[in-house]
Amino acid sequence: MKALKYSKAKSPCTILVSLLALLTGLSGGPLVAPAWAEDAAPSVTGDITRLEKDVVFKAMLDEQKRTVDKLKLENHPKPYFVQYKVLESDSVYINAAYGSLSSSTRSASRRFYPDIRVGDYALDSSKSQGGLGSLLGDSYLSGGVSVPLEDDYYAIRQEIWLSSDKAYKKAVESFEAKKAELKANPVSDSLGDLTKEKPVIYLKPAVSLKFDKKTWEENAVKLSALFLKHPEIEHSLVNFNYRSANAWLTNNEGFRHSDGQLATELVVSASIRSKDGKPYSDSVVFAGDTPKELPSLAEMETSVKDMIKRLYDVAEAPLAESYSGPILFSEEAAGTLMNTVLSKLLSGPPEGGSESGFFKKEHPYRNQIGKRVASRLVTVVDDPAATEYKGSKLLGNFEVDDDGVPAQKLTLIDKGVLKTFCTSRVPTRGVEGSNGHSGNGSGTTSVLFVTIDPGVKTKVLKKRLISMGKDEGYEHVYYVKRFAPALGLFSLSSSLSSLFSSLGKGVTLSPSELYKINVKNGKEELVRGGTIALEPRRVMREIVAGGADDKAVLVAARGGRTVSVVVPALLVRDLDIKEPGKQSRKPPIVPNPLIMKSDQ
Repeated sequence: MKALKYSKAKSPCTILVSLLALLTGLSGGPLVAPAWAEDAAPSVTGDITRLEKDVVFKAMLDEQKRTVDKLKLENHPKPYFVQYKVLESDSVYINAAYGSLSSSTRSASRRFYPDIRVGDYALDSSKSQGGLGSLLGDSYLSGGVSVPLEDDYYAIRQEIWLSSDKAYKKAVESFEAKKAELKANPVSDSLGDLTKEKPVIYLKPAVSLKFDKKTWEENAVKLSALFLKHPEIEHSLVNFNYRSANAWLTNNEGFRHSDGQLATELVVSASIRSKDGKPYSDSVVFAGDTPKELPSLAEMETSVKDMIKRLYDVAEAPLAESYSGPILFSEEAAGTLMNTVLSKLLSGPPEGGSESGFFKKEHPYRNQIGKRVASRLVTVVDDPAATEYKGSKLLGNFEVDDDGVPAQKLTLIDKGVLKTFCTSRVPTRGVEGSNGHSGNGSGTTSVLFVTIDPGVKTKVLKKRLISMGKDEGYEHVYYVKRFAPALGLFSLSSSLSSLFSSLGKGVTLSPSELYKINVKNGKEELVRGGTIALEPRRVMREIVAGGADDKAVLVAARGGRTVSVVVPALLVRDLDIKEPGKQSRKPPIVPNPLIMKSDQ
C-alpha cells in the first residue's frame, strides 16, 4: 500500500472506507466507532504501512485487542480506555574535568507505560494528571516497565501483557475507592476525567545517534583544560549529552502515534569562592538537535573564558543589599523569568484538591479566562510549530503532543487578558478539549513569544528604571543581566527544582550577574549573593515597560528539556531582592594543587 500523506479529507468516502478497512485488518483489531467516522476520515501523517511492519506496534496492537476484549474481573467493568506507550532512549554522556576525560558512557532503554481506565470519560479510575511520560523528558528514568530493546515480538508482548493485567487490577481498586470517596464527599460541577478527542494517525520515522564520539571527547577535554590556568576556581565540569528518543502510542479510540527526536546539550559549569568563603557558580549552555548544530570549539572556548571572567568579577564584588522596588531584566534574564512564571501560570490548572500542582492553594488563574491577569502591555503566544527566529534555531517545538493530539498555536494572553490555557486531555475549566499541549499527560507550554506593545530602546528602559527609583526615594536600583543555568539542568533526570525553590510560596531566582545602579549618576556596580523573590501572578501585573528588540533565549522546561523563549528586556515595577545569608563555608585548609602547577 502506498504511503498516505497528511490530508484533511473533507469527506471522500472511498478514502474513509479504505482507511477503516486497513485499520480493521490490522492485528490490533477494529477501532471503537468514534465521532469522526460519521463525516470525515482521520488526518494521517506518514506511512501507514508502518503499523503492519513495525514489531513494537504489532505487539502493542495485538495485546491491546486482547485487553479491550477479554480483560475483565467478575463483578467489575471492562476498561473503557486502553492506551499504550513505549518510550525508547539512547544517550551518550561525556564528562571531562581539568584537561582529562572523566567518563564516556552510552546507555539505552525501552520502557512501556500503560494507561488503563475503567468507568467513563466523566468519571474514571484515574487519580491525577500525567502518567505517560514526555518524549524528551525525565520519564525514561522513572515509572513504566522495562521492555526488550530488541524487536522481539513475543518478549515485548509478554511484558505488555503482565503490565496490562497489573494496571487493570489497580484501576479497578482505584475506581471503587474513588466512587466511595465521592459518595462520602460529593463534588458538584465536575469537569470529568478525560476529554474526547478526534483520533489522529501520526507516523514519523525512528531516529538514531550518528556522530563522531572521539571528536566530542576531545572537545570536552579541551574545554575543561581552560580551567587549569585558574586555580582559584574550585570546581569545574564539562558535560556533553547527545540522545535520541523514540515513542510509540496506540489506544482503543484509534490514535496511532510514532515519533522520534534528537537533542544535544553541552554544559560547562564552574564555581569559585569569595574571600569571605561564600561560593558562587555559573554555567554556559550550548544546545541543538544534533552535535553539528553546536558552535565551533573556538566559539565555545570564548564563551567559557567569558564565564571564568564573570566568576572572578563576582567573587570580588560587594554583597547585595535588601531591596524592594523596580528591577530591569535583560533579554536573557527575562527569558528565564518568563519561562519560570508562565510555564505554570498558563498550563491547564488542575481541578480540586488542596494543592494545585505548582501552587499550594488554588491556581491563581482559575476561572480567569476573559479577564485581565497581566499588564495591558503584555501579549503571550505559544507556538509549538516555531523552529527559527531572527536566524536563531528554536528548541522545544513539536507537531503532536504526548497524548497524540496535534499541537495548536495559541494566543494565551492578549494585551493583558487571559484567553486560554495550554491543555492536555485532562479537562480544564473554560477550555474545550485538548489543544495539543500535553507534556507527560498535563498541559505544558512549548515555544513562548512574549511581546510588549509599545516597546522602547534599552537606553530608555534604563532611564525609566532610574527615574522610578528617584521617585520612590531610592539611592540605587537593580538590573539583572543574567541567570546562570542550574548545574545538571539539562540532563534527562533533572528538574526545575535546582533553579527555583519554595514553589507553593512563590519563586526564588539567583542571578549570576546583578548590578546596582546609582540613581544620581547612573553608575553600574556588580554585586553578589542577592536572590530575587517573586510571586508569579504579581510579576505579570507589575510589568511596566519592555524593549523594542527581543531575543530567543534557551531555558529549561519541565523534565529538563531545553526550550526557547522569545522575549524583550522587561522592567518590573516592584520586586524583592533578599540579601545573602550570613553563613559561609570554610575554605580548604591546604591550597589547590593547581597553584603549584601554575607556579612551575
